[in-house]
Amino acid sequence: MGNKKINPRRQICTGEDVKRAENRGIETGLRQALKIALYILLDKHDAPREDVQELAREFTWLAERINEGRISWPFVDRVLEENDVEVRLR
Repeated sequence: MGNKKINPRRQICTGEDVKRAENRGIETGLRQALKIALYILLDKHDAPREDVQELAREFTWLAERINEGRISWPFVDRVLEENDVEVRLR
């Protein structure tokens, strides 16, 4: 069978490395989604700056509670459903 070539740049990742990368990706995605929402409120809806800043603080607070496990995604989904808010991408 011969010798297998090994990529010299290959880096072995631990499960912890993978989880850290996943968390970093989630944080980046949430940050970008928040920026989109805040931009729309400021630019398209002419929302008062104070309201937009308060929304940013509340978004951060909720994201932290979800991350801690104190609030669940199913709970957030249920509240949005009860208020006829649908989130669809594409």
